[in-house]
Amino acid sequence: MKNEMLHKLFALNHSKTMDGDTLLSIFFQNDKKELPTNSQTPTEIQDLIKNGVFTGSAKSSSFIRASYIDKNNILVAGLGVKSDSTPEIARQTGAMVYNKVAAEKVSELCVDVDALVKAAGKELAAVTLGAFFEGFYLASYTFDKYKSVQKPAGKLKSITLVSSDKKNDGWIKNLIEKTLVTADCTFLTRDLSNEPSNIGTPTYYANTIAKIAKQYGVKCTIMGEAECKKENMHLFLSVGAGSTQESKVVILEYTPKTGAKSAKTVSLVGKGVTFDSGGISIKPSMRMEDMKHDMTGAATMVGSTFMAARLGSKNKIVTLLGFCENMPGNNATQPGNIINTRAGKTVEIINTDAEGRLVLADVLHLAQDYKPDVILDTATLTGACTVALGKLASALFSNDSKLADQILDSSEQTEEHLWELPLWDEYFDDLKSNYADMMNSANDGAGGTIRGAIFMKQFIKEGQKWAHVDLANRAYDQGYLPYNPRKGSSGVYVRTFAEFAMNYR
Repeated sequence: MKNEMLHKLFALNHSKTMDGDTLLSIFFQNDKKELPTNSQTPTEIQDLIKNGVFTGSAKSSSFIRASYIDKNNILVAGLGVKSDSTPEIARQTGAMVYNKVAAEKVSELCVDVDALVKAAGKELAAVTLGAFFEGFYLASYTFDKYKSVQKPAGKLKSITLVSSDKKNDGWIKNLIEKTLVTADCTFLTRDLSNEPSNIGTPTYYANTIAKIAKQYGVKCTIMGEAECKKENMHLFLSVGAGSTQESKVVILEYTPKTGAKSAKTVSLVGKGVTFDSGGISIKPSMRMEDMKHDMTGAATMVGSTFMAARLGSKNKIVTLLGFCENMPGNNATQPGNIINTRAGKTVEIINTDAEGRLVLADVLHLAQDYKPDVILDTATLTGACTVALGKLASALFSNDSKLADQILDSSEQTEEHLWELPLWDEYFDDLKSNYADMMNSANDGAGGTIRGAIFMKQFIKEGQKWAHVDLANRAYDQGYLPYNPRKGSSGVYVRTFAEFAMNYR
């Protein structure tokens, strides 16, 4: 859950001295992998370097207690060779430093901004420090609201960024603001995805999102099943037909305060299956509890939308989220059923566990009514994505090469990797049906990720720019990155999709 205390921690100090109980210095190595120091470098840090305790290698840190040096605690963090530096190295280093700060029960952390600026220059220092605290903050996340004994809050009471030059105020304040917004919105995505499905129903998510939208001046419309029936969204409704929970479509509309007439309109679409049992084509019991995360596509687009809105996106954003529960009840859709769609096309259901594409097909078709310049959807769509790409990148598909390039550029900016896979029309041959316009699955494992994307392409109108990201392999259990929880929702791609929505041109 969001660490409320961290919002009150950051401060800016123009003093030339650092008075907190722990002094943090962040170091780059030079090209010879040496640590440059000068007469202003505290003696204790010089001793660490001289004795080889701290080398400044990437993602390294050392801590010395005040009891050994009769002054403040000393904490040093290393980012490796400056010429090889990336924000991701700083992000991971920040996460590791947070864990050390928590373990050492640091109360007041003072950060030497001047030394970092002197070593790296203002531009690199700003990027580095922003990513560092992004990782620091993201690493503080916990989800323990349902534990009878919750983990006590950390001892940290203040983080003071110390700079004697007032000219640094602007970029320091900007990085603090962006850090807090980024972490807040990532935590929101994690919280939504981590909710157990007995709490996290379609109605719960719709109402929760509506409250947040009101807080940030974003228009929110909720469509119940009656409204969806009027829109002929029978494919979407078929997924929740076996559940006692009412399916909902949530529509968020953000309009910039200035320049709205000339702004681009970006539509973000997310799959929100609040629990996926597989329906009649029921899943194996092993790790079925993780299927509460099958709404992470929707949760990710919620976080991205509010992040872009809070950071003042110049583009309009229309976000559509399809929430439903896939259960094997008395009225559940059966394999062999033929369902009509909002687009007027018919679908033969081969596998009720290939349900995400059914949700998105109707919701994508509805999104086009808003005449967006571009549509980007995301979903935990296929297990095949994990087989294809492992844990390091999710799959990107697009019907427009320039659009794909812009999304890839956004992912490189945030260092949340995507990899483009083909979307050739020939793949649709495997989904042709003897009884309907198409099948929802070929019911074998060959090219499963591509088949999911090519199915949804059938619901995109000619000339509409569209892209799809299958994040099934990265939605949860991404603890190999130190700023992500070991278990549960990761919040990966919130930053990427917000970056894209704000900067699409």
